[in-house]
Amino acid sequence: MGIFRAIGIANRTTWQKPQFYVLVVGAMQLLLVLIAIPLIRLLYDLVLLQTGLGSIAYDRISHVLRNPLADVTLLVIAIVAVIAIVGELATLFILASHHQSGEATSFRLVLRQLWETIKKLAHLQGLLMIVYLILLLPLGQLGLTSILTKRVAVPPFISEELSKSPSSNLIYSAVLLVITYLNLRLILTLPVLSTTTAGVWQSFVTSWRLTRWRSLRVLGLLFLLAMLAGLAAFILGAATLTPTIATDLLAPASSPWLAAFGLSVWQIGAFVITALLTIMVVQSLIAMMRDWLDRLPEHHRPASAFVWYSEPSSAAGSRQKLMWGVAAGVMVLAFGITAVLNHRTMVSLIDSEETEVVAHRGFIQGGVENTLPALQAAADAGADRVEFDVLQTKDGKFVVMHDTNLRRLAGKNLNVKDLTQDELTKITVRAGGMEAKIPTLEEWIRLSIQLNLPQLLEIKLHGGETPDMVPRLLAVLDQAGVTEHYTYHTLSREVVEELKRLRPQLVVGFIVPINFGGVPDVKADFIVIEQQSYSPRFVRQAWAAGYNVIVWTVDDEQQMRDYIDAAVDGIITDKPDLGVTARTDIAEDKGLTGRLSDAIARSASF
Repeated sequence: MGIFRAIGIANRTTWQKPQFYVLVVGAMQLLLVLIAIPLIRLLYDLVLLQTGLGSIAYDRISHVLRNPLADVTLLVIAIVAVIAIVGELATLFILASHHQSGEATSFRLVLRQLWETIKKLAHLQGLLMIVYLILLLPLGQLGLTSILTKRVAVPPFISEELSKSPSSNLIYSAVLLVITYLNLRLILTLPVLSTTTAGVWQSFVTSWRLTRWRSLRVLGLLFLLAMLAGLAAFILGAATLTPTIATDLLAPASSPWLAAFGLSVWQIGAFVITALLTIMVVQSLIAMMRDWLDRLPEHHRPASAFVWYSEPSSAAGSRQKLMWGVAAGVMVLAFGITAVLNHRTMVSLIDSEETEVVAHRGFIQGGVENTLPALQAAADAGADRVEFDVLQTKDGKFVVMHDTNLRRLAGKNLNVKDLTQDELTKITVRAGGMEAKIPTLEEWIRLSIQLNLPQLLEIKLHGGETPDMVPRLLAVLDQAGVTEHYTYHTLSREVVEELKRLRPQLVVGFIVPINFGGVPDVKADFIVIEQQSYSPRFVRQAWAAGYNVIVWTVDDEQQMRDYIDAAVDGIITDKPDLGVTARTDIAEDKGLTGRLSDAIARSASF
């Protein structure tokens, strides 16, 4: 079956009863929000209780894994998540297959078939579904998604670091290609599992057989559907923005309410588009699966799992009218509630606090990272502060350097801990067609004083530090008279606590590259959170606990605007010029068109 024929079948079956499918998608997500997510949070809180932690940050993962009770609870969480995801997606596949067969269905019949599908997971093979649904499927991002796994992705700080070296970038790209290929070959696993008698392993094998030499066809189908959804979203977004543009120009006092109404229209419309896109993907995959199954040899073809149900046409007609009425009522209610909430949001955006723009390792467009030209370039770009890294040398002194090994920037397989300060400062580092010498901490301090530019010093560890590393660092800063003018952060809880013990008045932050759950319990003044672990809920909890929040590494201009709109305390970026420009644009925008556009862009992800 070709792409257009599959889309034609999907279009015909979907638009016979679009309101029904939108309601089903909404109901499934509501069940996840009301049942699955609270249950998972309850179990996660039990893990925290079992381990005595406030959150599971990157440096506490091993502590959790050493606790047998916590390990069992984490396995239960994974099982609950898999059952919820299978329930959500299998329901759609079951409905789509019934409708394409031209047979009526019922709630009881779908529930029965769904239960038979879930029972197949009660086997050791079911553990494969944990890897597939919680890791592989979300990383592939090929149309089958769940709100439970929407945040599963490679953290940007990892992908960005890997992209800085040609060899690591090649390996990373190869891994992504493998993940995409596996997703394409296994994309029919859930349709087979939920609509045939195949078990978990047989469903994987059948999907692999069905998609042999057809992966590009599946990819083309998903791409075309995504383009159609994107076009619909663009038209909806333009229609949503137009009235607010007019009131900003003609009646600014009316803009908050009109922007709130516009955002509500967008949110409801975007949900409908997303729901219909999901259904179109499901219907298309079912159409392809049914056609390709017929072409398999009989001994490889699993039997259908359906029990047919016949419904009187009069009942179907009355139910169709009822569904239209229910859909209209739900949308009116949703519009009213979201409009009130959005009005509060729009009013609050007008008076949001200013976010500090911090240049990450200087400004790497003007110099090699962590070198004096990069520091000068950051000042020229208008950065509020510069973040830089410090490592201790073999002779107990300090240089400004991020990597513990010189291979990436200097092409030398040498470790910083094995070289003296004099040896290191004679080495040239290169990147982006630029080069410079590795600076000492003292040289960096002198230039920062000349530039009158505040600094955020990251204390890096390589494992070969002297026992008195922190006092030695403070002595260098004291001699230059900048100790209390700088702020500090580090990945090490121990270093955070030592800094606060030796100098309680210093402003010290804890860097959290990966975090699950609440706010880490650490004696710090601020948390530096990697953007993959960021959430509005985390920020509210951190502020309530007395921590400021800085997000890193934010290089996308729209994301910069989002964090500035959210009034986080700071963003660390490789592009401080864009950050400063975005903040200025937002501050100078007296209307709400820009803020509404940002809100639309935040949620425009299909």
